[in-house]
Amino acid sequence: MFGSWKDVDEFLSDLSSVLYDHPCGDPHEPIERCIDELEADLGSDATVYWVLGVVASLPWMQWYDERGLRPRADAALAKAGAELRRHVHACGHDTHPCVDDEPLQVPTDLLGLMSYTQEMDDWQPDPDVPDDEPPHDADFAEAMRCPHNLIAVVELADRIA
Repeated sequence: MFGSWKDVDEFLSDLSSVLYDHPCGDPHEPIERCIDELEADLGSDATVYWVLGVVASLPWMQWYDERGLRPRADAALAKAGAELRRHVHACGHDTHPCVDDEPLQVPTDLLGLMSYTQEMDDWQPDPDVPDDEPPHDADFAEAMRCPHNLIAVVELADRIA
């Protein structure tokens, strides 16, 4: 299980279908579930997905939300930001994907970063290929989960009216 989804693929598919205007079923449901997960989970390896998912959903909420999810999303992100700031001192990374690169495009870049993180989470070297290399930098997923990196994503929410 991945939160309330079967796996990360199902989560990304549900969220992407809504954000790219091809929902299967109630479009509010995957976004509301993502907010639920962020409210309940601020300390697991999955937290990166909930933060990215909620922030990626903010433009959609601005235009299509009929259930008033934005105030819950803002409150969940504020709580996440406060919790992440308590742990930012533990950062030992030289770079962060959401801090050091070009400004992020929402939702496209955030959904892409979720896919890259999943690729690194799932990657195993092929024992039959001695020079097999990961699809991204070896510490990419760890840097994505870094509190310093996730705070940058949370702060991005402030710029999405």
